[in-house]
Amino acid sequence: MKTRSIWHNLLRGYGIVNRLTPTYIPLAFVTSFIKAVQPFAVLFFSARIINELAGARDTGRIVLYAALAVGIGFILKALNAVATRRIATLNSTLWARFYFFLGNRYMQLNYDQIEDAANNELLADIEAKTNGNGLGILRLHWGLPELLQPLFELGASIALVAGMFAAASSHEQNFVTSPLATGLLFMLVLLILPFTYAIKKREQRILQQAIEVNPKANTYIHFFGDYMQAKNAAKDIRLYRQAPAIEEHYRKSDGLSYWYKFFDLLGKNNALAAAMNAALAGSVYLFIGLRALYGMYPVGSVVQYIGAVTGAVGALAALIGVLGNYMTNNRYLDLVFRYLDLPDNMRKTGGDRQIPQGELAFEFRDVSFKYPGADRYAIERLNMKLHVGQRLAIVGMNGSGKTTLIKLLCRLYEPTEGMITLNGVDIREYDHASYMRIFSVVFQDFMLYSFSLGQNVAASESYDAKLAEECLATAGFGEKLKEMQNGLQSYLHKDFSDDGVEISGGEAQKVALARALYKNAPFVVLDEPTAALDPIAEFEIYSRFHEIIGGKTAIFVSHRLSSCRFCHDIAVFHEGRLIQRGSHDELVGDRGGKYAELWNAQAQYYVSA
Repeated sequence: MKTRSIWHNLLRGYGIVNRLTPTYIPLAFVTSFIKAVQPFAVLFFSARIINELAGARDTGRIVLYAALAVGIGFILKALNAVATRRIATLNSTLWARFYFFLGNRYMQLNYDQIEDAANNELLADIEAKTNGNGLGILRLHWGLPELLQPLFELGASIALVAGMFAAASSHEQNFVTSPLATGLLFMLVLLILPFTYAIKKREQRILQQAIEVNPKANTYIHFFGDYMQAKNAAKDIRLYRQAPAIEEHYRKSDGLSYWYKFFDLLGKNNALAAAMNAALAGSVYLFIGLRALYGMYPVGSVVQYIGAVTGAVGALAALIGVLGNYMTNNRYLDLVFRYLDLPDNMRKTGGDRQIPQGELAFEFRDVSFKYPGADRYAIERLNMKLHVGQRLAIVGMNGSGKTTLIKLLCRLYEPTEGMITLNGVDIREYDHASYMRIFSVVFQDFMLYSFSLGQNVAASESYDAKLAEECLATAGFGEKLKEMQNGLQSYLHKDFSDDGVEISGGEAQKVALARALYKNAPFVVLDEPTAALDPIAEFEIYSRFHEIIGGKTAIFVSHRLSSCRFCHDIAVFHEGRLIQRGSHDELVGDRGGKYAELWNAQAQYYVSA
């Protein structure tokens, strides 16, 4: 992977880290600096004290150095404690912030993008890598101190080792005290680095394999964890003796072999690195000790220089490992950025025309639509007008294109061919947000969230209580509302409140209808939200809604023909095509038509309707 890409990803990634936890980066600098510098500060003052004890033995200086060592150490530890406590607070909410960050982006995507399997797989991959190994953005967060501390350690080591080149004037001149010997020592240090890099590179390759397998293993673990619970398959496990099969399948799928291989290699590499560091440390001790013996350094400086050189070697080795981790993590940053950079085509390519005041007339002009990756058209060569102020029923069998038509009308999808117009203007020329405000839609798969009833009706944290109550009463939920102890403030379900109220499917549908009324949009769509009810109950709800929406333009979608007999206009769809249109009486009268066929086939279910 190109270095430029790595640096680009790091800059962008740490920009996101700063957004998620705004004070974390400066705090990480503070704690990393303190952890790196504090041992070297002690080393520096210890060397001064030893030199004084071996030399003039000035009590005042010894006390001063000791006081400085203790005082600076105390101040650094106090600052570190404060910064560490603050970091712990930030880290406690990091996972939640990150997942909301991903979720917020998900809510901003166009609907066609979130129905695209490839995008959902991308998001699942990001979450799996994050959950399983803390990769991607979270790896940057956790890894920042791992990068900063060795950098500060290296800087402190260089500062302390600088005195090696300012030796005492009266020392014995030989090879050990010559600049050539110094150069050979540094070459020895530098020669260790390629070996360290090669070791880390091999570790990274095996770690990469383990990382790729780990999310799959976690999926199996979570699956079997849920599967074994009483609410799921506990009875089947006991009745069909599934435990041995589950255990065997789990054993084959846990991915431990890769981790065994990685940690085995890690142990061997650590042993090899320890041996090399020991050999290097011995060389450093010998080199500096001999120089001190020949009068080049005072005794205390021996301690300082040995600590500084070995600290520099350790810091360089740590940096190589950290940089290897960053290189491994870069591909997972690419996953995150590919997800974040999904284009907002509908918003960006739309115009800024505002929605006209007054009547709204829609028209489909030779519209065809094919879902991404599909072989056949879901809607094909559709030409139809929606008459202002009237009720249009869209009927047909499942899969005939009814819901697809609504998605196109609401700009959840763009037509593959043709165009949809509003008052004669292509709907793509209108401001996207303004366009979305003109629809109140209740889909078959509507969702209520586990917040208060009032917030569900308003789809907002704040709401007009009087209007919410009126909409609930109009939708037929008034009596149930009176029974609820906390009224509009009653939570639905028990996810966020032990006092939450569980409501039935029919009651949930009424709340969803109240939400559509509360929005008070000029165009209302009911897309089979009552499909789970029997035909008679569905007819009653549709009829009531027909009465309460007044002069608004409305579309009622259903595969049950009886539910929409009250509509001024009925459009019959079959296999993605509009094949009939007219009133109920006209369509039933066409005995050879699809509507009459469906009506006669369904009549047994709603004769009493």
